[in-house]
Amino acid sequence: MNEKIEALLGELTLEEKIRMIHGDGLFRSGDVKRLGIPALRMSDGPMGVRHEFHNADWTPVGYSDDYVTYLPSNSAVAATWNRDLARSSGRVLGEEARGRGKDVILAPGINIKRVPVCGRNFEYMSEDPYLTVQMVVSMIQGIQESDVAACVKHFAVNSQETERVWVNVEIDERTLREIYLPGFEAAVKEGGTYSLMGGYNLVRGIHCCENQMLLQKILREEWGFDGAVITDWGALHDTKAAARRSRRCMRSRRSWGLRVSLAATVR
Repeated sequence: MNEKIEALLGELTLEEKIRMIHGDGLFRSGDVKRLGIPALRMSDGPMGVRHEFHNADWTPVGYSDDYVTYLPSNSAVAATWNRDLARSSGRVLGEEARGRGKDVILAPGINIKRVPVCGRNFEYMSEDPYLTVQMVVSMIQGIQESDVAACVKHFAVNSQETERVWVNVEIDERTLREIYLPGFEAAVKEGGTYSLMGGYNLVRGIHCCENQMLLQKILREEWGFDGAVITDWGALHDTKAAARRSRRCMRSRRSWGLRVSLAATVR
C-alpha cells in the first residue's frame, strides 16, 4: 500500500494536493477524479453518526439519523469505568459510520472537564486524566476495527465555552503535561488513532491549529504521530502558518494514506 501511495503522490499536482486537504463541502474534503481518489467523508460523533446534510448548508437530508444507534455520551461511558464497554461503544460507532459511507468519525472528545458550565462536557470523558486515558484507548480501538478513522478532539486545553474560539490559555508545563495531554498522548501511542482535531482556542498566544509547540514539537516529534490533523470548524486562521507548523504532516505517508488509501479502499 505504501508503494501505491507514493505512486499517487508522484502523480498529484500541487493544486490537487491542496484540494485534498481542504474542505469541499460539509463534512468532506475535495476529491481527485482524475486519479480515482474520492472525497474523504466525515461525520460527527460521539453519540451516534450524525444525519446527512446538504453539501453547502446545514439543512438535514431526511431523517438519516434514524438509521443509526443513539449511543451513550462519553461521560456516561466513562462513568462505568469499563474498558470493554468503551470498546463496544466505539465498535458500534465505527460500524455504523462505515455503513453510512464515512471514512472519519469526529470522535471521541477527551477535553478535561474543568468548567462545570461548559456546554460540551457531555462529549468529554472525565475531569481525571487517568480515567480518560483508559477509556479513550479502548474506544479508538473499537472505532477503527471497521476501517474508520477515529478523530480525537480537541487538541488541546479547549475546556470552556466562554470565548471558546478566542480564549488564550496560559498554562505552566507541569499542568499541561500531567492534566491536559495524557489522554491525547495515549490516543496516539496506545490507541493508534488515525487522526486528531485541533482546538479553537489559543495556547500561549497561538491558535491550536497553527501552534508549532503542539503540532510539531509535541505531536510529531515527541509522540511520533504520523496521521492527519483536522481543524475544528472555522478554527484555522492562517493557512500558511498551519502548513509551516505541520510540515511533517505534509510529508508523511500515513497522513496522506488516510486521504488516499483509506478513502480509495472503502468504496
